[in-house]
Amino acid sequence: MIQIITGQTGEGKTKQMIELANERSKSLNGHIVYIDSTTQHRFALSHRIRLIETTNFPISAHDFFGFLCGILSSNHDIELVFIDELIQITHLGIDELSLFFDKLKKLSEKYSVNFIVGASCSQREIPEHLLSYLVA
Repeated sequence: MIQIITGQTGEGKTKQMIELANERSKSLNGHIVYIDSTTQHRFALSHRIRLIETTNFPISAHDFFGFLCGILSSNHDIELVFIDELIQITHLGIDELSLFFDKLKKLSEKYSVNFIVGASCSQREIPEHLLSYLVA
């Protein structure tokens, strides 16, 4: 399963994602990973959630999918991955999101991992075939 949370900067996407991650950490048996471009929110996340700050790694837009695969291959107990600020981390254009989400869907299905993705954009900017993933 993939879910996308959209909104402009300052509209509360990160707060919503952190609250959801903390809530889900209480009920999941597997592990949760929270990928962010900063450690600014590390104290807001439960200690049960693994925070990965992407600025510590030399990741380009095309490397990010491989980065996700590496995270999943190192821990087979991961059930849920939050990706905060996908566009900022990957520098993907809105038009490039379609290919990324196609690959992410295959990864999610093959390894039974759910992804919740935050993106700083409006719902109108999301490509049509990704609209089914929108939750906010």
